[in-house]
Amino acid sequence: MEDKELTEHVSELRRRLIRVLIFLIIIIPVIFLFSPSLIKYLWLELVGEQMFVFGIMEWILLNLTFSLILSLVFIYPYASLEFYLFAKPGLYRNERKFLKFVLFWSYILFILGLFLAFKFLIPALYSLSYGEEYFSVGRTLSNALRIAFIFALSLQIPLAIFLLNLFGVLEYKTMKNFRIPIYLIMVFLMFNSPTDLSGLSQITALILFVLMFELGLALLGLSKKYIQRRAVKNNVDSNRRSR
Repeated sequence: MEDKELTEHVSELRRRLIRVLIFLIIIIPVIFLFSPSLIKYLWLELVGEQMFVFGIMEWILLNLTFSLILSLVFIYPYASLEFYLFAKPGLYRNERKFLKFVLFWSYILFILGLFLAFKFLIPALYSLSYGEEYFSVGRTLSNALRIAFIFALSLQIPLAIFLLNLFGVLEYKTMKNFRIPIYLIMVFLMFNSPTDLSGLSQITALILFVLMFELGLALLGLSKKYIQRRAVKNNVDSNRRSR
């Protein structure tokens, strides 16, 4: 019986993943048609200089990469809906509300991160760089996309910290005590990434990660103190009533 239920769950998950994949396959060519105009607009916003393309393959690969990334951004709400509908039957009412809350604000934070990165962070970093980065539209915009995604994902860190603690994956004290090793690992990963700009993007990403991690820990610590105070207050109130 359990094997049958497991098979049904796997089949349902496969059907939902296939629907998401079909939607992705449909939307990529649509965005690809508009990607040259969008890339030129993005180039003018970020660089404002003459665009250089070294070979037809560079331009095609850039358009394909840009189309895929933009398609993933657009498809995220639908993929989240499919995931929610798959998990919904096994969740309690409060768990459903919490999952909808997490999925919604995760997407909002991601979109906000992309907007802030392309509007402020990347132009600021590119204003400090010159020469080599602007020789190739493929290299310049690919680098910009990586920076934007790092920035957008960093805004998810406080939410991820809450979820790791809520589901018992990592306790608050564990994350707090091991944050230095975590930062050292991030330093290694950041400075061995392909992102360039003479280390400016790596330093910015590292600072942002540390700030978001510390913010997440601070908010989680405050929430725990608030819960403890409420529990103590409720106990005191209940004791007074019993008297």
